[in-house]
Amino acid sequence: MSSPIPAVANVFVTLYRALPKVSVPFTSLDISFSLLSAIFLTSVRFGSEYALIQFFGWPEDSTPTRVAASSCGSITHSTILCTGLIVAFWTQAYDVAAKIKDQAKPNQWWPDFADALLQFCTGYMIYDGFTNILWLRWDSEASTFMFDHDDFLFIAHHIVTSFYMISARVIGAGYMSAMACMLLGEITNPLQNLYLIGIQATKLDYCNGAWAQAAHVVTIVFAAAYFSVRVIIAPPFFLGITIVLLFTKRGRTNIPLALNVFWNMLIWGVCFGSGSWIRKCYYIVADFIAGESSIGSEGEL
Repeated sequence: MSSPIPAVANVFVTLYRALPKVSVPFTSLDISFSLLSAIFLTSVRFGSEYALIQFFGWPEDSTPTRVAASSCGSITHSTILCTGLIVAFWTQAYDVAAKIKDQAKPNQWWPDFADALLQFCTGYMIYDGFTNILWLRWDSEASTFMFDHDDFLFIAHHIVTSFYMISARVIGAGYMSAMACMLLGEITNPLQNLYLIGIQATKLDYCNGAWAQAAHVVTIVFAAAYFSVRVIIAPPFFLGITIVLLFTKRGRTNIPLALNVFWNMLIWGVCFGSGSWIRKCYYIVADFIAGESSIGSEGEL
């Protein structure tokens, strides 16, 4: 018998089942929830920019305001996603190589819930790629995109993570391997984006007092949390996923070998790719322990 569906899962599943199916051309891959998610997050981003200008006095048409609004969209996504992922792991046995059709027991609603979560995160990648990278980097006078080094890293990250989630849906297996990476990657994202908002706030003339103190507290908490997750907590989970996918019969059977190897390359590539942020957070924590106040290399309080 299926257990009662938790409220968080019920919201995802109800929306997921209510949407008309929209498939990628020439395939049966449904992307309707991804498109809805991208539209929702786009509205959050521009709604946040309006709120910052109208209610908090941030300057209109300025880089600090745009960056802070983008961070609001990221905070919304990661908060909703991580809440859903925690419920998903709480209500289903942990199996990173399982076929999704076998995860309908004991909860028949769980596969739809898991698929909605992967589509929601994919929708964020679509929204972020178009709204916060391509749109912001378009130079109308030069009729070209003005990318910097970090933009290429973000684009590459969005492509490979989207590929991981979409390929899991295509083969109908390995959902929880993607979901574990999503949770470990996004759990510190709200704090990280509050930190980024704090950096932008310090660039404004009226940033002092409570703003500065709040930014300082958030910075220390974020740095400690990010360093702990990326250095201490996440690697053992990633190692466990690698072992199950590559060195167990279930993993090799359910995940095609070439895709299996590529997934693991992506897992560890993203893990080591966070090295610059790990170093930044290490120095923030080290400075704090040494009695120095800072918000990292991009500004000081």
